[in-house]
Amino acid sequence: MRSGPVRTFAVVTFGNWLSGAYLGLAAFLLLIGAGDGGDQTAGLFALMLAVPTGAVLLSVVNSLGSWAQTDATIWCILAFSYLFHAFLLGLIVRAVRRGQRRVDL
Repeated sequence: MRSGPVRTFAVVTFGNWLSGAYLGLAAFLLLIGAGDGGDQTAGLFALMLAVPTGAVLLSVVNSLGSWAQTDATIWCILAFSYLFHAFLLGLIVRAVRRGQRRVDL
């Protein structure tokens, strides 16, 4: 299989235990907190996992007006925030692994 930017993004985002645990926790909290009968505390923690990226994007959507504030927009912002944070966590894990290899040499 050839490597490319999409494969590199997928490996960094989903290919380590820290990003997987983060995304699993986010999905678990969203499943518990979503909907009218959901637990509000779990939903609040799910929103807190998306901070600061989600907060910045939500403020941009709020500034656009009420026409942009739909449920689909909020879900897309949450998904993007979770993936972006998982990508950053993957970059941190990759940097730590490379740093450990240099020390062992």
